[in-house]
Amino acid sequence: MNSNPLVAVFMISYNQQDYIIEALSSILDQETTFDYHIFLSDDASTDNTQAFVDNYLENHPKRENVTFIKQAKNLGWMPNFIFTLQKCQESGAKYIAMCEGDDFWTNPNKLQKQIDLLEQNPDVSLTCHQYKELYNDGSTTDCPYFRKDFFQGKSSFRFSQKDFEEFMRIQTMTIVFRSSALDLSLLAQYDFYCDTHIKHHILDHGSGLYTNDFDAIYRIHGNNVFMSLDHRKKIKFTYDVYKDLIDKNQSEGYRNLLNHAMRQRIENELRTKKFNISDSYYLKLLMQQLKDTKSIGPLLKNLWKGLTNI
Repeated sequence: MNSNPLVAVFMISYNQQDYIIEALSSILDQETTFDYHIFLSDDASTDNTQAFVDNYLENHPKRENVTFIKQAKNLGWMPNFIFTLQKCQESGAKYIAMCEGDDFWTNPNKLQKQIDLLEQNPDVSLTCHQYKELYNDGSTTDCPYFRKDFFQGKSSFRFSQKDFEEFMRIQTMTIVFRSSALDLSLLAQYDFYCDTHIKHHILDHGSGLYTNDFDAIYRIHGNNVFMSLDHRKKIKFTYDVYKDLIDKNQSEGYRNLLNHAMRQRIENELRTKKFNISDSYYLKLLMQQLKDTKSIGPLLKNLWKGLTNI
């Protein structure tokens, strides 16, 4: 490993043989004035991911820039996520960049640009940017999950933790942050700890800086860990994450997103089942919504919908 790299690059993979080389290449192709080192942890893939990586790195001129870890048994997405972040932090790197094994960077200057911003702005703890979603048919969608007027004609805007709670949706492969802002001991505080918690607490240590670059691709292929969940599980997990931050960290700024996630859960039950008024899971959701909102109106409305949904 490079001694004291300025940047540690986080990568994880699981059964991503079709995507992992493009992801890894996009990082090794970065043009920088500093040293960086990639920590790639494969979570005991059952396809050819590990063999593909081994073959790719065997004669690569930058193979020494990669630590390839092959987990002996499957840890699961979040434990492998935490494991790899720990490796990045233990390297002594000042900064950590992120890219999962099915996403990729599209600009060889991405890392240099983001590190320059962090070096020039010591009060900024995290930089990120816009991105595109790539679908199986080859089409793409621009994905800024915020109002475009936040830029106000500029190339970037700053945001606070409060802003993040209210409207910011930041994809992992766009962020670079200060290693000193990462506190993985907070894992013990939560029940549904995930990348949202990590981003939230990085912003305990400074502001975020969002640029208008489109320097990464988030691949939508159906086998992403989150995208592969069935819809009920997916929207429940989203709800649980916001509830976790509200209950365990008093982060009330997530309240609107929590209520939105619950409305999605209720709408999903109405869409997929009939005569929900007799369904215990549906009634449980209504009681939880009443507890969250302290409003009888949604309860009465959804009781009626459940009664007439036949």
